[in-house]
Amino acid sequence: MTTGSRQGLDRRRFVATAGSLLAAPAALSLAASVGLAQQTGQAASLNPYRELAAIAAEAERLGLSVPRISAAVTGGTQFDTLMPAIVDFLDNIQASAKTSTATAAEVEALLDRASALLQALNRAERSPPDRDPTSGAGAATVARPAFTELRQGYIELFSSCSIREQHIADVNWCVGKLSDSDNREQYNRVAEEVCAPWYFVGIIHAMEASFDFRTHLHNGDPLKARTVQVPSGRPPVWDPPNDWVSSAVDAMAFDHFADQQDWSLARTLYNWEGYNGWRSRAMGINTPYLWSFSNHYSKGKFVADNVWDANAVSRQCGAAVMLKALVEQGLVAPPG
Repeated sequence: MTTGSRQGLDRRRFVATAGSLLAAPAALSLAASVGLAQQTGQAASLNPYRELAAIAAEAERLGLSVPRISAAVTGGTQFDTLMPAIVDFLDNIQASAKTSTATAAEVEALLDRASALLQALNRAERSPPDRDPTSGAGAATVARPAFTELRQGYIELFSSCSIREQHIADVNWCVGKLSDSDNREQYNRVAEEVCAPWYFVGIIHAMEASFDFRTHLHNGDPLKARTVQVPSGRPPVWDPPNDWVSSAVDAMAFDHFADQQDWSLARTLYNWEGYNGWRSRAMGINTPYLWSFSNHYSKGKFVADNVWDANAVSRQCGAAVMLKALVEQGLVAPPG
């Protein structure tokens, strides 16, 4: 698929999803009060409906190309609807800014606002990592199992993994972002620095930052300062605003993925699961961090630090599921 046709698909996706968002203020206000209120800082106070509508109106005033929203459209307001709409909205602003009369400062302000909204939604949805605050590696409450104990299980799960029908479009959207030529260039730069597969970097970017290049790969915190969430204070040398690649290289090195020799399928899945933690295994389920949107996961997740909800359902595509789709679409050779 060419870049031009992909942007067209993104734009149609935004019209379909963002249109429904802006038509449902009551539902979004409820989502904001329940989910985003758990966060801290500016992003915590954002109301998705009002903020996205305000950003769109300001973008139109500045002559930037954003879809017009029909108030007659209704639809869902879950993370798997909201997140792609905002990511595509960020992409639309950046693309149209190249031919707009808007100043760089005006465009930057809009991008910051949209990114802050995306960060808040991402933090409210993703399972908090169970990681040692002093090292950033391993599990804080559940011991890291030996790789040899899990190796065969990973291989069997991946082999039998199938994407749930209702999530095929969502997974394909993620694949489109991972394989986007501009995104791939960034992932490749990191991969070359640390000797890791580009898709390993890209899928962590999806899981931790919802494809937002204005945030740290470590945990989705804004690039304009060192990280605040675990692992905090990264990178140790940082002169914001700095480039995404150098922070991503630090994230990979910090979690001991740099110059790793084994990038087999099982080791790759083991690394991803360890990045988030091993607590889901203790609850008797396959972690949604790997298997959400597939036949290997139905419900159950940590909704806050050490707070388990057996009925909560992850709305974030799992890392192994994205890899499965990349392999099935011929974009990645099956890991050895």
